[in-house]
Amino acid sequence: MKKRMKSILGIILLIVFAFFYAHIAKVHNIYNKEIDPSAYSNTGVLTQLGVQQEFVCEEEHLDGIRIKSTVFNSAENTKLQYQLKNLSTGVVVATGEVEGKEIKNSKFFEFSFDRVENCKEVPFEFSVYTNVPLGETSGAGFSYEQAKEENTSLTVAGEKVENGTLILKTVTQRFDVETFCVFLIFALYVILFMRFLYRLFK
Repeated sequence: MKKRMKSILGIILLIVFAFFYAHIAKVHNIYNKEIDPSAYSNTGVLTQLGVQQEFVCEEEHLDGIRIKSTVFNSAENTKLQYQLKNLSTGVVVATGEVEGKEIKNSKFFEFSFDRVENCKEVPFEFSVYTNVPLGETSGAGFSYEQAKEENTSLTVAGEKVENGTLILKTVTQRFDVETFCVFLIFALYVILFMRFLYRLFK
């Protein structure tokens, strides 16, 4: 009886741990992940004209945007302002500002904001601007693929890029069923394997 109770308690603890473990930052790429990163282009140094990327959200809510960034010489003395606009209503639903020194070259940078609800299948425009004047050779920029993905539109420095999509991911903090199931299956496999070894060498 005690052995059975220990097993039940162990299973409950495992499920609880897996439940918390499966609360992740779920991302969706608006770009084609199959394209070789070496083929990416970049926006050049962002200026007051900024960059705007339109996309359609796949999740019920949004908590942030990640974009693959590029640093030209240095972005130490720059600031980046960003905003998320709901294109269905024309309302800006999120804004923020970050220091340029936080941007790392060839890394994804996350622009975070307070949770935006009711996002599924809603078109949005994410915009980033800086205080860098035109002609400046130092600052931050972003990578983009040379292809226009479905339901997207890219504008750089006021010019629409006919064949371009930012290397951008939407971020949603939520419980992920796939992660939950994979973790439980892996944990069960390890437990059964250890029990098999124990009986084998007992």
